[in-house]
Amino acid sequence: MTFSSNSTLGNLEEKTEVTRGMENIIEATLTRFSLTKHTIDSCIDKDNPKTIVTHNRIVSAIIHAKNRGIRTRVITEITIENLSYCKELINLTSEVRHLEDVIGNFSISDISIYQAAAMGDFSRPMLNRSQVEKTEPTPVSETIYSTMSAFVAQQQYFFEMLWKKAIPAAQRIREIEENLKREFIETIRDTEETTSLISKVLSSATEEILIVFSRAGILKKYEKLGMLDIVRKKTDKEIEVRILIGMDKPTKERDVEWLREYPRIELRYLNKSIQTSLTTIVTDRELSLVIEERKDEDDLGFATYSNSESTVLSCVSIFENLWAQSTRQTQK
Repeated sequence: MTFSSNSTLGNLEEKTEVTRGMENIIEATLTRFSLTKHTIDSCIDKDNPKTIVTHNRIVSAIIHAKNRGIRTRVITEITIENLSYCKELINLTSEVRHLEDVIGNFSISDISIYQAAAMGDFSRPMLNRSQVEKTEPTPVSETIYSTMSAFVAQQQYFFEMLWKKAIPAAQRIREIEENLKREFIETIRDTEETTSLISKVLSSATEEILIVFSRAGILKKYEKLGMLDIVRKKTDKEIEVRILIGMDKPTKERDVEWLREYPRIELRYLNKSIQTSLTTIVTDRELSLVIEERKDEDDLGFATYSNSESTVLSCVSIFENLWAQSTRQTQK
């Protein structure tokens, strides 16, 4: 895409073009930077931090943009291999965030110019720092540029969605350097995905399973989903299973009779109903899955899945408090 010397983002003609050739792409990128007045938002794959921070002209353009007060945000995947380059990128830009499995590269200036490349030429093996400094980075050979306002606005919206999902670079770097467990909290809306997670969470247990059902009537739904079969198999491996059932109404014996066949399952009842209609599963005090209950037998509500220590231990604390108030007495 060709920009005239007196171009501004406000008077660019709306069009989409493919720019070919490394020098042409670099020149267009640098010109786009010079035209930008407010923001540059970029999403790049895990190989591109190296390409950016080892290209002197691009580094100078980023620094110049930052000195002019332009906010530069970058989403990339931070790995052990590209950690040093990402740290340099953090120093160059306003803010960097980490997102798993980023593929492809795109950048947006002032919600007016969109630039994207599917992949760069990263077929060469990763080089060490001294080798990189002696080697000219290989840019992409084709890039799409667009100034179509509706399209660019759509891509900006897509970037904002990714930005919200991404985590601060400092958090990811700390995880890598201190070999910490990655913490997550996910909200699930799809019944099939939640069903798959139930199996995954229960199957992961090696020591303990804690389950809270707000009412006995919900057991039938989970039995149809195969949840109770997994619990049965876990008891055969001598994994401790504690199940707590809320008493919103008298429990029918057939709803819980299968539990009595497994002496390793400790079943208790709450003497009063649980106010929230939620099913909670905690395994090994490391994973939690909290599921909203719905009347439809074939549907599960919103679910929250997490390995966050504070979230999981909060679920454990609630379980233990309810357990202390419960009774082993069979409810007729």
